[in-house]
Amino acid sequence: MGETQEAHGVAPAFEDLGELRARLGAYLTQATGAEVVVEKLVKFPAGFSWITYSARLAGFPQARDIIVRIGPPYGLFAPYSAMIEFDALSALEGAAVPAPRVYFASDDPDILGAPFFLCEKVEGDTPLPWGSQGQALGGARRETLAADFIEALAHLHMFDWRATPLARRGEAVTLDNAAQLQIDDWQARFQRWALRPHPMAHRTLGWLRAHAPRAQRVSLVHGDYRLGNFLERDGRISAILDWELVHLGDPVEDLGWAFLPQYRGGTTLVCGLASEADFLARYEAHSGLTVDRGALKFYLVFSLLKLAFTHMAAARCFEDGRFNDLRMPAMATQIAPVFRQIAKILELAA
Repeated sequence: MGETQEAHGVAPAFEDLGELRARLGAYLTQATGAEVVVEKLVKFPAGFSWITYSARLAGFPQARDIIVRIGPPYGLFAPYSAMIEFDALSALEGAAVPAPRVYFASDDPDILGAPFFLCEKVEGDTPLPWGSQGQALGGARRETLAADFIEALAHLHMFDWRATPLARRGEAVTLDNAAQLQIDDWQARFQRWALRPHPMAHRTLGWLRAHAPRAQRVSLVHGDYRLGNFLERDGRISAILDWELVHLGDPVEDLGWAFLPQYRGGTTLVCGLASEADFLARYEAHSGLTVDRGALKFYLVFSLLKLAFTHMAAARCFEDGRFNDLRMPAMATQIAPVFRQIAKILELAA
């Protein structure tokens, strides 16, 4: 392999704000045929994966302010591709799912230094799944957010992706193999990320393969649907965010992730919004699907394993020196507690 910019101590293009402003302006000028100037570029401080910037533009026909997301080679889920997220959000434009409008995307690193996509800047704040903010969701505000959150998920899962360019991505996904494909994907990630043997991971993978359910439907799956990944404005959800794990699969997968205790904001409620019974009743009423409780249990175990693997990715990033954020090794301390959660569920299932 050739030497990287980082090997010579040179910051990648997307980490130099002056360089990034110039490249972004040149790209948008060429892409739109209009003279586009990036007047202001601000990097968001949060995030472990994609780097996110807010850009103020002059001359861009679609918007004054946009969001720029770049997948760095040292990010949590690297290597990245922007195109599945771009295709999914493009397909959802005009649908009943509150999602940002996307403008452009590319995996060509010569443009901005890494894969990227550009989308609209949606107004709103993000309720967090930890601490007092999550616990403060109550009364009419919580009821409204719960209704928006559940209905948006139902609309996503009933969206007719086969009538869009996503159809080519769904050719290999069937009712019979949707779960197995996700197990394969995450097992491959585990093999890349693990720093040492994890017998509990292999036990869980074996259990998942033996109990994989048949999907009722192949749907567009968000992959990270939870409290903390949507914007709230005036008490309503203005946009569902963080689509980097979007894929085609079993819709119950999103329910398993949303049901994780880690996202309950210190409450007994799913994502701090609704009881399990209420969540499922509303979801089934809006989607027309009947959620098989056995499949939900499967995807809860799958989601816990996915969470453990994500913590392993954090440890790998830190140990390899790719991401010098002390929150990464802190995340790694959660691997064992998550495995204990899985073990308790499997013991009850025995």
